Formats: sequence, structure tokens, C-alpha cells
Amino acid sequence: MTRGHFSEAEARRFDVGSVDGTSLAVWVDGDGPALVLVHGSMSDHTAFDPLVTQLRDGVTTFAMDRRGFGASGDAARYHIEREFEDVAAVVDAVADRTGAPVALWGHSYGANCALGGAALTDNIHHLVVYEPSLGMRYPAGSIDAVEQALASGDSEAALSAVLVGVLGMTDEDVAAVRSSPQWPSLLATAPTVPREWRAEEGWVYRPGRFDAIAAPTLLLTGAESPPALNATTEDAANAIRGAHVRVLQAHGHLAHMNDPGAVAAIVREFISS
Repeated sequence: MTRGHFSEAEARRFDVGSVDGTSLAVWVDGDGPALVLVHGSMSDHTAFDPLVTQLRDGVTTFAMDRRGFGASGDAARYHIEREFEDVAAVVDAVADRTGAPVALWGHSYGANCALGGAALTDNIHHLVVYEPSLGMRYPAGSIDAVEQALASGDSEAALSAVLVGVLGMTDEDVAAVRSSPQWPSLLATAPTVPREWRAEEGWVYRPGRFDAIAAPTLLLTGAESPPALNATTEDAANAIRGAHVRVLQAHGHLAHMNDPGAVAAIVREFISS
């Protein structure tokens, strides 16, 4: 089967229904073979804008809003397996529209979702994941602190607990983020943080869990990323037959934002091989 192309004349956004009925928004850009993009925590599809800009000449990106983010819906109860189904549903919908299997990219928690989704569909010809975090461990009490702040209705305190207690930001760093245009969007995502952290901490790689992934798989990790993310990336690579790890020198967890041209070149080369 040839790798399908998507016409720029078609709608910029369309929605896909997941297995449990949750509506997922998908945003289309570019012209060429299809690449589905899955974003990470505390963001939405716009996190990939710099990468999309680099890819649009020759690649059609289908950037989804994960459940609970952006224009997508959500469900009352959370299970990471529903996110696996979400990714597979979007991949299958894009493959149906383009008439061919697609490439799939996921970053951070979105990489987790991409891995799970790739095991549920045959419509993927290449898989690229950047620092999946399944099995990540967080500082003792950090999840409880975020949940307690959210329960009291204080989303700002919850977000500060994330930025300071886990990401290690200084008060000056937090003040800068608070004054940025992204602050309202970050606040809106705060309720999704504890559920994702608990899903990561509770993850166990059962033998054969990802044996259904048949697509060539490339895992990216930053040379300057926290060692814990390097370790979770290696764990994911070991769970997928034939997977390869590429280290991004002089980069950490956000190379697709800080050096989108370089990352786009890696993606282009791999998905066209």
C-alpha cells in the first residue's frame, strides 16, 4: 500500500470518536504523507507548532488533542488504556482518510500513549517516540500535594507544586511562567497531572505487552535530559522488538521546541526509510 497524501483543501480540524465515545479533536497542516502527533502533559496540539512549521512542506501532520486537553472531550474516570485506544482511533481515522498506513510520533506522556496505541492498530508504518515516561517515579508526597490543592479549588497552588516540587523551578522561574500568555492554559491542564503521574508510577512492563508493534521504531532521548527519562526511554526500547535509541546531543526533553529543524530532519529521514 502506498503512503497516502492528504489534501490541503480538506478541513483544518476534524473530530474522531474513541472507543468509549470521547470526542478527539485532530488538527491538520501541511501537504504530503501523514504523520500523527501526540502531545505530552500540560499542553495540547499547539505544543507541536514549531515542529509542524518545519514539517509542513512535504508532510501532512495530524496533531491530536489528547482527552482532557484543548478541544477534545474527557471521561469521568481515567485509565491510560483509554488513551491507547484514543491514539489507535485517530491513526485508523487518518489512515481511512488518506488510504494508507501513517507514521506516528509521540512526546513524553504522549509517547506513552503512542506506544500503547501502536500495539492496537496495523495502520502504522513507522513509530517515533521521544522520551516515553512509563515507570517514572515522582518525589514522595508530590502527587498528594497536587491532588490536595486541586481538591481545595486552588489550581495555582497545584501548578506551583508541579513546577517547584517536581520540575525544580525557582520562584523567579515560576513568576516568569505565571506572567506568560501560557499560564491560563497551564492552569486548565492542572487536573490532568495527578492521573498521569499515577498511571506512570503504576506501570509495569509485562512480557509481550508491546509485541504487537510491528512498525520500525525509533526512540529519541536527550543527552541533557534527566537520567530518569533516559532510563524510561531505555525501558521502552527494551520492550519493543527491533527498536533503536538515538541520543540527541546538546538537548534535553524539549528539542522539538528548541531545535525543531533538527528534529524534523530526523523524523523525515526515519519515516521515509
